[in-house]
Amino acid sequence: MADRTPQERFTEALDECNWANEELLAGRGAPIKNAFSHSSDATLFGGFGGHEVGWEQIGPRLDWVARSFAGGSCTYEVLASTVGKDLAVVVQFERGEARLTDREAPLRIDFRVTMAFRLEGDAWKLLHRHADHMIEQQKPV
Repeated sequence: MADRTPQERFTEALDECNWANEELLAGRGAPIKNAFSHSSDATLFGGFGGHEVGWEQIGPRLDWVARSFAGGSCTYEVLASTVGKDLAVVVQFERGEARLTDREAPLRIDFRVTMAFRLEGDAWKLLHRHADHMIEQQKPV
């Protein structure tokens, strides 16, 4: 659909990425793996810590995360976003609950998330995702 603006096309890609995150919480990793760039410069700083660089590390990490989840849901609140010709950045809150396969009580999700997307061909692909737990602002010591 050539009549959509770059912002509209990106908004659709972000919605798809957030849906893919919901699928990940349900234990289905294929959609988020499809949302990611499969390039060597893609990066992931996931909510369980660590860091992965390049698709060869990110793909297996997403498989592991999918195997760890057994259901859940999030709400998404975009705080800021910018869309350029071939690069876009989003900062959002993700809040909800998830069930882990090895844990009885649900895990509370309160993440601060920064994502960078790159236009690859005619598709926006997730180039970087950084999710960390939201904590109250603290004074420097």
